[in-house]
Amino acid sequence: MLGPNLETYGGNRFTMAALVLTAAVCAAGGYQACQATPRTHGLLLISVISSALAAVGFFHLRSLRVTLHTDGISYHSLFREKEMRWDQVERFDYWAVKRSVNFIPVGTYYRFRLRDQDGQKICMGNRFERPANLGERLVQQSTPHLLRKTMERYNQGESVDFGAIKVSRDAGIRVRRLFGYRKIAWNQVANCAIQKGHFYIWRAGEKRTTGPALSQVRNAFVLLALLQSIVQSKTPTAG
Repeated sequence: MLGPNLETYGGNRFTMAALVLTAAVCAAGGYQACQATPRTHGLLLISVISSALAAVGFFHLRSLRVTLHTDGISYHSLFREKEMRWDQVERFDYWAVKRSVNFIPVGTYYRFRLRDQDGQKICMGNRFERPANLGERLVQQSTPHLLRKTMERYNQGESVDFGAIKVSRDAGIRVRRLFGYRKIAWNQVANCAIQKGHFYIWRAGEKRTTGPALSQVRNAFVLLALLQSIVQSKTPTAG
């Protein structure tokens, strides 16, 4: 059992409303197919199947519930239940992609995935209400535990793999590119940030740079905290 609840998130209400509307439209189409002479069996079959799928989607979203606890997270849906302690989390993947239609912004697509030491996963995203807020809370709760583990490995001289970015005390930072890696020594690092869905690292005197998408960086917010602590300490370990 996990500790006291901090906050609970249910299914996305806008999506549930859209599914209800879809089911109603499909049901109306099915009714019209029944009244038609002769009956249009193809339209009737499509209407019944579409209504059923919309209903299943609605009840699935209605059953969704993620609760953040002081010491972990619990996940409940129509099909499964899971729990994971914060100190068991080994990886937190965060995606945030802005979507547009004909250059008109239509919203941001979020996806979050927690993975523990046994390979168990909890996935979340726009299926839940207030996904941006949920993502922020997941970052706040998971980062301290992951950062402690990462700092221990880094201080022991291990190379820490963040996917598109690798960090070590001796070799500095390596950022994966289309061909090979961009190497940055610790005494060249000026700043780092997560902006517009990408992870950026600036060299000293550099005003513009490129960086991998967050979808390519494991534990991106842990990496950010690690680099900021190293840069701010002003004690580079490699030249």
